[in-house]
Amino acid sequence: MKKIIEWFLKKAFPVILKLLIVYSEDIVRNLIKVIFKFMSEREKKKAQENFHIAKSMLDEAEKASTVEERNRFLFEAEFYKRQAESATKEIQELAKEFAIIEEKTVKLVKESTSKMKAEDLFELNKADESIELKEKKNYIQVNDNKNLGLE
Repeated sequence: MKKIIEWFLKKAFPVILKLLIVYSEDIVRNLIKVIFKFMSEREKKKAQENFHIAKSMLDEAEKASTVEERNRFLFEAEFYKRQAESATKEIQELAKEFAIIEEKTVKLVKESTSKMKAEDLFELNKADESIELKEKKNYIQVNDNKNLGLE
């Protein structure tokens, strides 16, 4: 084996692999954070809308001219209040689920990345001592729904 490729395998690739592990963890954590924020903001908006409707229904109940009308508005106010509370609970559940998915995904990505060999990523031409990145669509496989608890 030529000296440059030998140096690359012994010195450079371990550093590259550590960088890939750290970088992939950072990507996973930030991607999950963005997705969670989007979903929690959507649920927060639902909660706010439902609380607003509940308040409007309570206001209407106070103005109601009959007991029947008042009870109908109170019933609707209670319904929307429960919808809002449900959306708020959903945000809390999403946070728990996303934390679990994040940790499992980070672990899977770290494990898959740490098993990589230089030859998985690079074409190592010993004749001219060249090192080229392989063109692949998937360098690691982490689509393991069972290990993520998604099945």
